[in-house]
Amino acid sequence: MRLAVLSDIHGNLEALEAVLLEIDRLSVDGVIVLGDIVGYGPDPLACIYRIREAEAACVLGNHDEALVDPTHVRELNPVARDTLLRSREMVSEEELAYLRTFAFRHVEADGVFTHANPILPEQWQHLQLFEHIRWCLDELEWHLAFVGHTHHAGMYCKTDHQVVPLTSSELAVGHHRYLVNVGSVGQPRDGDPRACFALWDIAAGRAELRRVEYRYQRTQEKLTALGWPSYAAERLARGE
Repeated sequence: MRLAVLSDIHGNLEALEAVLLEIDRLSVDGVIVLGDIVGYGPDPLACIYRIREAEAACVLGNHDEALVDPTHVRELNPVARDTLLRSREMVSEEELAYLRTFAFRHVEADGVFTHANPILPEQWQHLQLFEHIRWCLDELEWHLAFVGHTHHAGMYCKTDHQVVPLTSSELAVGHHRYLVNVGSVGQPRDGDPRACFALWDIAAGRAELRRVEYRYQRTQEKLTALGWPSYAAERLARGE
């Protein structure tokens, strides 16, 4: 069984379509989305439609939560707040009802899938600091954890004595504990502007991070035409 794991689409339809085309080419058995379908990008409605069409299993992201419950909007940064309030005007109650069905955590094949730290996913803790990653892997009940939220792709392994960041984009799943940050489809922030997602081949015991080129210039044009914050468009070219 092969699963594609996506996160942080953020209303970027061009990036999502490029990833879905690659997923179709890879003939995966299922798609799991780790939240934040909306926010920042100009196409929240279309991205929700495409994820529904893909019949993806989805968990809740903090931007999805803020779209459903506007009391959480104040927890976001100014650009995020601005774009999310604009996104709220583009969706109907039908889309909000769909987002309300998302849980904080999905478990499948001894893997756990969350937007943020899988131990306490509702607290939206970024797994970016090494001490947080180590604590997560020390407490992890599952063999493998897939997360997003930071927009920085990476892999970590907990051996008997230490937690090791892996430099490869591929991981042979052994008897240790593993954490895979799948990066971001629609707004990478690790210096690589390409859309990023993960592929987990359960039978082969292998996980990998994959990058896909997309027409970010088209997304930038949409954001500019809508009059959204300029930084939301500019950052796409730099992967920041």
